[in-house]
Amino acid sequence: MKPQLSKVLIIVLIFLLLAACSPKLEAQPLPEPSIHLGTLTSQPTEAILPTATPGSTVTEVVNEIPETKRNLYEIKLTLDFYNQYATVNEKISYTNNSIDTIDQLMVIVPPKYYQNSFRLEKISNPDGQAITNYTWDGARLLIPLAPALEPNTEIVLNFDYVLVLPEREGTFGKVGRQINLANWYPFIPPYQSGQGWIAHDLHVVNSFMVGEHLVYDSSDFHVWLKFTDRKENMKVAATVPGEEREGYLYYEADKARTFVFSVSDVYIIQELEQNDITVRSYVFPGQEANGLKAIEIAAQAIDFFSEIYAPYTRDLFSIVEAEFVHNMEYDGMTFISNGIIQFYDGTPKTNLAMIAPHETSHQWFFALVGNDAAMEPWLDEALATYSELLFYERYYPDFLDWWWFSRVFYYEPNGYVNSSIYFPGGHNPYRDAVYLRGALFMQKLRETIGDDAFFSFIRDYTQKYAYHIATADDFFETLSTHSNVDVSPILAEYFIP
Repeated sequence: MKPQLSKVLIIVLIFLLLAACSPKLEAQPLPEPSIHLGTLTSQPTEAILPTATPGSTVTEVVNEIPETKRNLYEIKLTLDFYNQYATVNEKISYTNNSIDTIDQLMVIVPPKYYQNSFRLEKISNPDGQAITNYTWDGARLLIPLAPALEPNTEIVLNFDYVLVLPEREGTFGKVGRQINLANWYPFIPPYQSGQGWIAHDLHVVNSFMVGEHLVYDSSDFHVWLKFTDRKENMKVAATVPGEEREGYLYYEADKARTFVFSVSDVYIIQELEQNDITVRSYVFPGQEANGLKAIEIAAQAIDFFSEIYAPYTRDLFSIVEAEFVHNMEYDGMTFISNGIIQFYDGTPKTNLAMIAPHETSHQWFFALVGNDAAMEPWLDEALATYSELLFYERYYPDFLDWWWFSRVFYYEPNGYVNSSIYFPGGHNPYRDAVYLRGALFMQKLRETIGDDAFFSFIRDYTQKYAYHIATADDFFETLSTHSNVDVSPILAEYFIP
């Protein structure tokens, strides 16, 4: 029989079930930089004893993308905040970095998932000539290429379109007091030589989307944002900081998976500076204290993950209070549910202490190291969930038992870690298999190969596949270079045969 949880904790955990950023303020002093490591048994013990400390601080520079030219998205967006309407001109410069000749270009248009939210005005080439021989396949736009696109050659396309932003909870559209613009522009998915475009369908169960299905190359973004009116009211969270330029707010993000905005006329903005990185929160009035705590936790997480994975690659990280019940990571920015922020009680025994590090860790396992989020979601979600445990080991070592129980064992998780998002049963079975059993798998792997090999391996994996799309084969191939211990019994327990 499970121990009884308090009503408040149960309510807060409901928000967690749905989870898959002024004046400058000084950062709070961090705890001593020792990592407390432990051994996991079938159930958490009263105390998890510390053992060895993992390897030294990461100082290497993460890999550049070799012998490829990144896609470039140049976007001019004019937003009517109060009427939930935007006009957009977008120029995509796409290079065929594969060894294949491509005779049909795929463009994914995420706003097409929402009825009447996207109206295409025109596609044209750089000379202004209209392209009309495209076809639609759901949210995918297919453009025949004649002549075909040879390896190492570029194509440039211009898109003019209108966004009519829906009233809906989530990261695209108007919800409460904010407009969120995530997955708001057409983009070209990754192309894999010999296999084609990496593009998957949504998976919806009982009206809820399960996992994430979109896969992104690392690309460069030059984005101009202008408001139709009341510009002085607007407070904008974005992937990178913006600057005034010719009547626009101009943003330039290199090597980014996505470019995201969140706009409100009531955000309270707070920030702190730590190790030359600005950590910023955008919260609603009345949540200033918890918004500050969120960025203090995130700043600790950035320091820690920069040490054990790879240096954080941007100057800014933002946490945005979301007026919906789930959390979602993007490059340089994350949404954290208002419920999680509002229920924070100042102790590690709350979701904010878990979720802020989880979402921050996606700057390494999503933004830096990409993966196929539909078919191999464990490569970011299992690692992000396990990053929570590592964060607790460093900063809240007295609460490890609580983390294991509240985050994992309470749900009695089943399922294979390497399941896809098309897992039968919906979100909860998917979460149990990929996130929770994923954390158990990572702990068993660490115990089996030892801390030195584990932390050396995970650091090497993170840096080796920076700005790439990694696969399970890449994960285990890197592991094999750091340990010759037989891990097949672990795979037999946690992975699909």
